[in-house]
Amino acid sequence: MEHQPKLLVFDTHPIQYRAPVFRELAKKLPSLKVFFFNSDFDGNQWWFHEVGTAKSLSWGINLTNSYPNETLNTHQLRLSDAFRKLQTLLIAERPSAIVVYGYYLKEHWILRILSAKLNIPLIFIGETFTSNSSLIRKILTRPLQQYFLKGVHHFVSIGNKTESFYLSKKIPSSKITNGKYCIDTEFFKREEPLASIKREELRKNLGIKESDFVLLFVGRLFDRKRPQDIIALHEILLPNQKVHTIIIGTGPMEASLKAESDGLPRLHWLGFQNQLQTRDWYFAADLLVVPSQFETWGLVVNEAFSCGLPALVSDTCGVADDLVDNGKTGFVYRLGALESAKDYVNQLIENKVLQQDLAKKAREKVLSSYRPDQFAESILKAFRQVTEKTRLSLNEW
Repeated sequence: MEHQPKLLVFDTHPIQYRAPVFRELAKKLPSLKVFFFNSDFDGNQWWFHEVGTAKSLSWGINLTNSYPNETLNTHQLRLSDAFRKLQTLLIAERPSAIVVYGYYLKEHWILRILSAKLNIPLIFIGETFTSNSSLIRKILTRPLQQYFLKGVHHFVSIGNKTESFYLSKKIPSSKITNGKYCIDTEFFKREEPLASIKREELRKNLGIKESDFVLLFVGRLFDRKRPQDIIALHEILLPNQKVHTIIIGTGPMEASLKAESDGLPRLHWLGFQNQLQTRDWYFAADLLVVPSQFETWGLVVNEAFSCGLPALVSDTCGVADDLVDNGKTGFVYRLGALESAKDYVNQLIENKVLQQDLAKKAREKVLSSYRPDQFAESILKAFRQVTEKTRLSLNEW
């Protein structure tokens, strides 16, 4: 009897935006099994776009249903014990290939070594692209990075910048499957008239008129997110009496930012909001602003687009010139160039038709091309390629 192709996926812990992909992948590949190193992240989940920490149960979302999965708790084990446990698992399961997300934990490196030792094809999915990290850091990490990538049989990119990163590492294009990073778009959709009702309700609670223009920042308040830029942009736009700015998130910079911005009118601090609450604020806003120093992608943009909210992002975000198509689904500005950002905001304030057009195209783009079923198909395509090379038949799928 021919061996049925089996794919094992290894991830850190249940994560909201990956669970829908695993569910879709299980529909396409019944032999799929997902293994988590940990049931939670150090007892607290980082909410996936880093607005703060919250117990995973506070989401009210089941992250482990509708696909086979198991928690290994290898984070509690010593390196040697974790190695033995993962080796025993792979020998018992006899997978046709394995998928790993990232290369920053001991488990990732163990699986990298075991895939070579046991001759199991390795598929890599990472939030990787050329960053503006320090030269010293690049010099120190380059040899380890090169070693890890050399053992990968196939890569699934999460966007254009990730694909370019792999190509810059001399990885042949034949070993790269283009994926489009995604969230659970169905979760964030809210059709009319509910969207308008929620928008009116939330704006009224903050004293915001329908004719006002609302900027929205969603993210953890720490240096990489550059939350000081959204406040500076708000201050630049203050002469326009219609502009309000809403900040969702907590973090180490919160106290100092509030102190420095004390007295600025029409600046609203909402603190941590869970996913259900944040979804509604996307409908209340007119433009998402992501001023980050660096974002491997920026899934908050996927969320906003699902709600019909265009985005203004810095050019160092992974979504820039990918999901955010400059002038079509939003705008991209050079990092820190707030005068340029101001000009983009003013374009939308002065041109309601443009604002509506961007919103429509943003929603259409994410719903048509950045869905969990499509990313699952990219993983399946990579799996087909590596299993075909090992002469495993896929005809019975």
